[in-house]
Amino acid sequence: MASDRTSRTPHEQYRLADFPVDDAWVRKNNESLAEVRRLQWSAGVLGVVVLAAGAGMLLYSELAAWGWIVATVAGVFAIGCLAMIWYIPRKMGSMAHTYATSELVPAIVAEVRPRGVTLLALVDRAVDRSAGTLPALAVRSCEKIPGHDARVGERVPCVAVVGNRSARGADNLYQFISPMPVSWATPDAAVLRRLTREIPAGEWESLRQKLDRVDEVSQTPTNLLPLD
Repeated sequence: MASDRTSRTPHEQYRLADFPVDDAWVRKNNESLAEVRRLQWSAGVLGVVVLAAGAGMLLYSELAAWGWIVATVAGVFAIGCLAMIWYIPRKMGSMAHTYATSELVPAIVAEVRPRGVTLLALVDRAVDRSAGTLPALAVRSCEKIPGHDARVGERVPCVAVVGNRSARGADNLYQFISPMPVSWATPDAAVLRRLTREIPAGEWESLRQKLDRVDEVSQTPTNLLPLD
């Protein structure tokens, strides 16, 4: 039973960020939510285009058998695309739940670009921490981070959004980890200061010493670099 509980609720082992999520602030500032909306729009547009193409082929064929086959296949594909509009946010869950169950991790502004910054975060790929840790570096590009200065070395408390657990979790490994700034969920500067303090100074310093590896991490297919 203990191992089953760990596999279902691994976040109970993690350091979590305890703060109230401001839904209005999330809708305005959270770039992850904006990415979800773009995926929904893309799925919707693709579904409509494919459905229209299928109907067009049916008319072009003058209701021939092959036209019905093409239209049916297009219709099934279009329904799948349109279903993604509902499925994507349901699969992701609410932002409040994501912040409440994702590990609090340190991140530092590693690069400042004309249209945003690159964050470098110290994360852990291990699902069940009782079996040991698997530290790694993760990067994320952001357009803006409210409440923080856009300067190299700026500390940005984040939560580690994980996914794509390989082999159905049999190898105790997350293959996708993306740092998501706490400041995308609250405008409260006191919360940001408190969570920054809750991350041990040693982790901040270890991350600072690895700032020069940001390009190395960015060149990996998953923006995730395991550490020895």
